[in-house]
Amino acid sequence: MEQLRVGVIGCGLISGVHIHALEEAEHATLAAVCDIDPDKMEKTAREHGVKGYLDYGELLAQPDIDAVHICVPHYLHAPISIAALRAGKHVLCEKPMGTSLKEAQAMVQAARDSGKTLTVCFQNRYNGASQRMKEIIDGGEMGKVIGGSAFVCWDRGGAYYADSPWRGKWATEGGSVLINQAIHTLDLMKWLSGGFELKSATMTAKRLAAEIETEDTCDMLLENKAGARFLFYCSNCAAGNMPVQLHLLLEKGELHMTGEQLTIIGPTGVSFEDYASGAKIGKAYWGNSHTHLIADLYDRLTRGEQPFILPEDGMDTTRLMEEAYLSASTIRLRPQ
Repeated sequence: MEQLRVGVIGCGLISGVHIHALEEAEHATLAAVCDIDPDKMEKTAREHGVKGYLDYGELLAQPDIDAVHICVPHYLHAPISIAALRAGKHVLCEKPMGTSLKEAQAMVQAARDSGKTLTVCFQNRYNGASQRMKEIIDGGEMGKVIGGSAFVCWDRGGAYYADSPWRGKWATEGGSVLINQAIHTLDLMKWLSGGFELKSATMTAKRLAAEIETEDTCDMLLENKAGARFLFYCSNCAAGNMPVQLHLLLEKGELHMTGEQLTIIGPTGVSFEDYASGAKIGKAYWGNSHTHLIADLYDRLTRGEQPFILPEDGMDTTRLMEEAYLSASTIRLRPQ
């Protein structure tokens, strides 16, 4: 059985989810970890019995490392991904795919030049409810998608930003609620609907204006080529982490996802499907689908196939976010 040897760059909270998934994957094995914080690096390396590095360049120089996972702050996603691709490694990059379209384009070009695989961690595409919605839409039994809406209402206060000072800054996070928390749902609605273009966006810092440079609330109006309208709303001002809601209108019915529960209103009636499963790995709102994404990625790599999530998909989601940031008129200007 072929196994690819993987290095995880960044030993923060999300790295534990990646490491757990790698330990479960049939065609991958954790071989090394890296972090500039020696305590984090040494603790993670010791717990998993692998080599640890303080310098990602040293990890990338190891000829027996086949792939790396990028689990570092947003502003480092593009430079480390590009360096890894040029070093001949496959790359799984945590969201977002860089902090700008220019960075995402450079990552895609580096993947093309190197011939190595680049993919982005939009694990919610693997959720049971998401897969079921895609199956119904692609099957055509309820007709085309003719509109929709999505809501991400979570709670991120000042302590969240103080704990990791790179957050809440244009230069290092690239935004806040849209690029960090709500990006998954924006990508999911885009994937399910077949794509759309931004018509307008507004952003504000309703709660955290004194503590962050960026937005804590955003709304967007989107439209596809056929004129179907989509509303998107996200905020870190909620009293708690509410279940994500995603609603799609189809020619012959409706699909309503709330968290991991799906209501299907179709020609033959109404049905309810619950895709919640087992104990959560890491934080509950991350879900469990990192495991599915990572297992599927390495299965595909060993068969010489493209990843399920192409880098161009991540680049297009980055494009939509950048357009929203640049068009929003109610937030302090984003640096050009």
